Amino acid sequence: MRRIHRRGALALSAACAASALLAVSGCERKSAPAAAAAPPEPALPATAIGSVEITQEDIDWFRRSKAEWIDCESGAPSIVPPDLTLEQFGEALDGAASPAVERFTTVASAFFLHASFAQGHYAFQPPFGQREAFDVTDEHIRLLQRANWRTFMIDCKRPYGDFTHFEIDMADILGMPLKKDAKGRAQIGKDAEQRMDALHADMLYALQAYIRFARLNPGRYVVPGLSLTRFVSRPLCRPVSATRVALYQRALKAAGPHPDSRRTVALNEAAAALFALD
Repeated sequence: MRRIHRRGALALSAACAASALLAVSGCERKSAPAAAAAPPEPALPATAIGSVEITQEDIDWFRRSKAEWIDCESGAPSIVPPDLTLEQFGEALDGAASPAVERFTTVASAFFLHASFAQGHYAFQPPFGQREAFDVTDEHIRLLQRANWRTFMIDCKRPYGDFTHFEIDMADILGMPLKKDAKGRAQIGKDAEQRMDALHADMLYALQAYIRFARLNPGRYVVPGLSLTRFVSRPLCRPVSATRVALYQRALKAAGPHPDSRRTVALNEAAAALFALD
């Protein structure tokens, strides 16, 4: 997997997306316990504020999405909806409203907020990329949770924090020791940096495992509006707490139906809190 120089502006345009490494989805879980259905969620009434219906058809459709590598800047994985290329997805996000993109945004948001995803051994059938199986570790999950997500794509320039030297951010997330050089710049050492580079490349496979195996049942789920979701989403890898859902619904109700700047700010803050890590 080629790495691009880290300097320069982030580009998520169709031109950048066209250079991505395309991958074909399709896989199955080896161990029966992890493949079992998620515990039933408490049913929400159809009138629950901010809620949407997610059907089994929606879930099966989402699982046909694929993880693809965006090969610009430092490079990073993304989720591409079924039946779209990465380039088409980029164009759809930049263009007019698309029913397929709106559906994907809603269903992916339900997964990111309400699905469970655990470390374990996952088998890909047929092989995904060059791999027939992949072991998702606690490190992969922590990085999925804390990455800089942009419209279901991890930020290519600063994937995990504020540094273009993203290995430093990764090491910090994973609790590795950081040292200072003579100029006061954070360093982790050559061996650790190489391990972070390999771990970053493997996030493509971790994300594909998430798409195929994260556990979500059909039902009604509270998700933010489409415009909010695209800027604050992140896979929590465990269901959002009922407390956070209730706080979001309270903020949504208090904001009222009429758009203005104060309402926009309030809803942005509420959506960000909904996706925040505990």
